[in-house]
Amino acid sequence: MLEVLYDKATNEVRGWCADPTQFGNFPAGKGKAVVILDCNTPTIESDVYTVDLVAREVVGNPDYVAVVPRDLYAEIDQLRTEIGELRK
Repeated sequence: MLEVLYDKATNEVRGWCADPTQFGNFPAGKGKAVVILDCNTPTIESDVYTVDLVAREVVGNPDYVAVVPRDLYAEIDQLRTEIGELRK
């Protein structure tokens, strides 16, 4: 069982809980719904998913754009090189 916090306006999953002892802790505010689904716990972040309320299942979010991993050390080195060239 999976408790899901669902945003009705955007059709996005905002969070989930797979621990039945913690069910009921999501704040179902305006424009949101809390639903219980009989499915496995997703293994990646919640923005990747949306909820099909008719089928009562979690499905992939077609609007999700994956974050491209960055190498910050390489970016810093590149910026240092560019700054050094500008100072010449």
